[in-house]
Amino acid sequence: MNSWSTFAEICGTASASLIGLLFVAVSIRIDLIAPSQELRNRAAQTLSLFGTVLIVAILTAVPGQPTRALGAELTALAIITAGGLIVLDRRARAHASSQAIARALELLTPTTIVSITLFASGALLAFGVHDGRYALIIPVLIALTGGVTSAWLFLTKITTEQNPRNPEHTET
Repeated sequence: MNSWSTFAEICGTASASLIGLLFVAVSIRIDLIAPSQELRNRAAQTLSLFGTVLIVAILTAVPGQPTRALGAELTALAIITAGGLIVLDRRARAHASSQAIARALELLTPTTIVSITLFASGALLAFGVHDGRYALIIPVLIALTGGVTSAWLFLTKITTEQNPRNPEHTET
């Protein structure tokens, strides 16, 4: 696994930095996010994606860890991540917001695909497919890309109007 230490370092650094970006984006727009349970849950989903990548990086960086052990850990992480993301998605859907960004976040947050691809990667490693670690690149890239997109939307696309379909609404 030593050859994967650079991958783990890059992913860990990127996800930790992006967690900071998300906190900044949410903090700047807290007056519009806080009242909306849907937006709060969508922000938590984004945080979960970045957190998942951070945990993947930590697990990948464990020195001397057998491939099968890493696979079992990643499989468990995928199951835990999927469960958490499903709960957050249900909470968000139960309290639909009138913000146009809410629908975009629902469509763009890659919660299902990250969970499934992380599970597949973990399963490959758990079953001893040594090159299964290359499959780990897919959920990491998707989680980072989806998370960055969500953070950007939180920062730039929340409107001050409660009904963005109103032609006279203004964005801030």
